Amino acid sequence: MKLRTRLAVTLGLATVVLLVILGWAQARWQSRLRVDALAEAAVHRMESGGRERCESDPAHWPGPDQESRHRPRPGSRRHHFQAPRFFAYDAQLRSRNPDAPPFPLVLGRELDAGAEVASHRTIDGRRAEVAVRMPWTEGPCAVLLLRAKGPPPWFSGPVMMPAFLVALVVVLVALFAAGPIVGRVRQLTESVRKVGMGWEEPIVVEGDDEIAELGAAFEQSRKTIQGQLASLRDREAALRNYIAHTTHDVMLPLSVLQGHLASLQQRIEAGEALDAGAILPSLEEAQYLGSLLHNLNAAARLEAREGLAHRDTIALNRLVERVVDRNRPIAKRKQIGLDFAVPERTIEFRGDLTLLEQALGNIVQNAIRYNEAGGHVAVVLDGSEETWSLRVVDDGPGIPEADRARVLEPSFRGSEARTRHPHGMGLGLHIANDVAKRHSLGLELEETEGGGLTVILRHAGRSAAGP
Repeated sequence: MKLRTRLAVTLGLATVVLLVILGWAQARWQSRLRVDALAEAAVHRMESGGRERCESDPAHWPGPDQESRHRPRPGSRRHHFQAPRFFAYDAQLRSRNPDAPPFPLVLGRELDAGAEVASHRTIDGRRAEVAVRMPWTEGPCAVLLLRAKGPPPWFSGPVMMPAFLVALVVVLVALFAAGPIVGRVRQLTESVRKVGMGWEEPIVVEGDDEIAELGAAFEQSRKTIQGQLASLRDREAALRNYIAHTTHDVMLPLSVLQGHLASLQQRIEAGEALDAGAILPSLEEAQYLGSLLHNLNAAARLEAREGLAHRDTIALNRLVERVVDRNRPIAKRKQIGLDFAVPERTIEFRGDLTLLEQALGNIVQNAIRYNEAGGHVAVVLDGSEETWSLRVVDDGPGIPEADRARVLEPSFRGSEARTRHPHGMGLGLHIANDVAKRHSLGLELEETEGGGLTVILRHAGRSAAGP
């Protein structure tokens, strides 16, 4: 059942029930008033000379003309009116008039119980009988019985027709008034259905009531769900890219590593004596594989969302020490000196610890990887929490000024890098630059005095990037 029909039927039924109750109460009240009016009229008639006439001739009172006096003339508009008939009885409820009916037992029991007035409706429901005890208790006219045409039953056409007419009017009004409400509900339903079909338009419901509030709640839910779906799509795309990059880009260095190991196996099987440097190419490839996987993972994380996933308080002094300690064995195998310098007072910074450590690690690893044996790399932290700079200085081949802006782009590698490591991906500095932007840090590339490259992470404010 539609909302409008249900509302109309509900109001109609409620109106019918209410009017039926009111009709029943009104019928009872009118019946009580009628009985009281008949009783007062009977007492007044008897006190106004009726008692004398009744007691003088009780066998014929009130006479054969009691109906003719009240019978309307033909053509009169009061033809539906019928005057009550009177019958006199003594205190024992006996009548001397042979035309008088037997006194009703129901009324007799009520009078014997002490009632002054008793009434009931005949079995056929067409007449009402009222018994009235007179102020005197002796004589043949101590009790009067009045018979009159009874009012229509409360559950009858004359009484119930107005109720049904009013209910019909209420139903029509409800159908008309519910039209705008139903229209707005249908508009909301259609908007929500379109959202389920991929509709991008906002859910708008005019008005300032509960339906408008419901539409606003749906719109807020739509935005939340769309945001979650966009986040899921981004994560799915990042995962696909990560798997694709991992599968494609790891195969080349893995093949190189396998070639180095196969060469070592052949030399061992041939009985050649191996020195300490024979395994160095394999170690470098293994280290590069680990660095590559870390960078691919970091790139996937950065592509999956904007801003920062975490903002924690980071002790930069300890961060520098960890990165240097982690890369010191690699630098030692390549015969490259790796040192660091930090201020005595710890500098704290709010940001994503994992991303910052990955970015600094990429810069340090690039400085070591592209340097020559006997070279040097230094990591220097300087400043305060308000303003600080983190420099990675090397004396390697450096990067030509024309390539410095482009090496921050993904997959771009300078000519020197392509010569020394032809299968590299060029993700290191790009990831470092992305992490720096998310932390509101500046990343600068400068030429080291005397040759080489200096990479600077610079902080000139108090707050990191927002989430």
